[in-house]
Amino acid sequence: MEEQKLPSMGARRVVIIDDEAAFAKALTRIVNSLGYEVTVSTDARSSYTFDLKSSDIVFVDVLMPNVSGLEVLQKLAQQKTRSAIVLMSGHEERLDEAEKLARNLDLNLVGALTKPFRLEDVKDVLLGA
Repeated sequence: MEEQKLPSMGARRVVIIDDEAAFAKALTRIVNSLGYEVTVSTDARSSYTFDLKSSDIVFVDVLMPNVSGLEVLQKLAQQKTRSAIVLMSGHEERLDEAEKLARNLDLNLVGALTKPFRLEDVKDVLLGA
């Protein structure tokens, strides 16, 4: 079966913030196969994590050591980030909590994915972003 790519998005970039390097690598392969440029941060404390453009789509892991996904959302709100935000977690309760926070902070939340997810799930979120 031939892989379908999404329509060309030009310079649109996906930023993945996830402490699990193996997961970030797998998600990078999926997103690259759909025609997006990818930047990965396995440590949400790194400064370039917050160097975002409004055209970026940011995948944020909700549960991370050092800096939680909730803290990342608060930082993005403080910066008045307009990037599309996609939340990720293997824990639905935490995902629900993060969704509520993102909405309360008036972030541009475009999706929430429960790990593990499929290529089709990622494709659906990117099409809606």
